[in-house]
Amino acid sequence: MKTSQLEHFFIPAKNKGWTDGNKVMIVLHGLGDGLDSYKMFVQEVNVTGLNYLLVNAPTPYFMGHSWYDIPPGDPNPGIDDSVTILLNVIEEVKMQGYDYQDIILCGFSQGGCIAMETLYKSKAQLGGVAALSPRLYEERIPSTLPYQVQKTPVYCAHGNFDDVIPFKQTENSVRSLISKGLQIDFNDFDMGHEIDPMEILSFREWLNELL
Repeated sequence: MKTSQLEHFFIPAKNKGWTDGNKVMIVLHGLGDGLDSYKMFVQEVNVTGLNYLLVNAPTPYFMGHSWYDIPPGDPNPGIDDSVTILLNVIEEVKMQGYDYQDIILCGFSQGGCIAMETLYKSKAQLGGVAALSPRLYEERIPSTLPYQVQKTPVYCAHGNFDDVIPFKQTENSVRSLISKGLQIDFNDFDMGHEIDPMEILSFREWLNELL
């Protein structure tokens, strides 16, 4: 599997198990990071029958990449551009034999923001969206969410001790999304701005239920 939109790395499912092996998770890193950091992450997730497409954000940022600008810059143009790119990635994946409901988006921090923002603009129900320690801009949440968006399962997790993106900020945005009909499995963990082993276990359980 490949995409013309972003630098990427594809990891095929090692074992289809009881699945048809035709599900793919597009993995989006956080600010200043890159896809190489998430090769170990997908090994730890270790879900049978799931393929992984790891991508780099489009903008160089120090030793890594960025999905959008951060204050004092304006994040909005970068978010919009990154969402457009990711929607194009989804279309390319679909052209390679995957249905929309075979495609799962997973992002950490900035990547979680872009995964959710892409969901808001999706024209079809996706297989699922996971936002890990995301910065969710409440002012960007649409006033209404289309049916296909409401029907897409969402997993969200955040650390109680996150000193980068406050837990309450994400919790408030999640509540707003739930009030608009989004199906969100929201989980908190005693961690900072990171991906915790207990979080991975919880995320794996959610993924297995989807597959």
